[in-house]
Amino acid sequence: MRSWLGILAALVMFGAALAGPAAADPGAPGTALAPDHFGVLAGSADAPVQLEIYCDPQCSECAKFEAASGEALGRHLAAGDVAVTYRWMTFLDARRGNDTSARVGNALMAAADPATPAAAYQTFVTELYRKGATPNLEDIATTAREAGLPAHVVDRIAEGQPAVEPTSMNAFNRVQLLAANPESPGTPTVYDLGTRTVVDTDDAGWLDRLVQER
Repeated sequence: MRSWLGILAALVMFGAALAGPAAADPGAPGTALAPDHFGVLAGSADAPVQLEIYCDPQCSECAKFEAASGEALGRHLAAGDVAVTYRWMTFLDARRGNDTSARVGNALMAAADPATPAAAYQTFVTELYRKGATPNLEDIATTAREAGLPAHVVDRIAEGQPAVEPTSMNAFNRVQLLAANPESPGTPTVYDLGTRTVVDTDDAGWLDRLVQER
């Protein structure tokens, strides 16, 4: 009897493995375009901590920030106690003579979807920065798939469907950045919408402390 039960358990586990990864929790915080359509809200608008993060996809300091804080952001986004509005910028295209920021920025906007979990979106962001370089649409779509974004969103990214006009997005978000951080309007800037202050992210554990204070 025990041997048959063991075989049955093994078959059940094998069948689960063939079925692929479990579907995303339908109750998990998702993503959406910001009301102005120039940002991506990852998480719930009711989360106690509401942040705006200004980044350019080619920004090396942004890559360092995501490497240091991406895991904590994903954890708190999944828990629902933090929401992040990513405001993507493309000013480094002109400085570097390419269109990488516009291409990646459009994909990051295209990833906004009710079916895209907030934590998966954060993983997508972190992995794009980790890989760096100048990814083409196929590269970006592969990263989106690996991050756990839904198939229809991955297809949208792979096809390069326009999600935003990059120049207009950069111009709008630059105005917002100047208002949020007039003394040092660089990237990355993390802005606390609750206290209307720029967050010091140099110290480890900064996000955990913000959550504990609310």
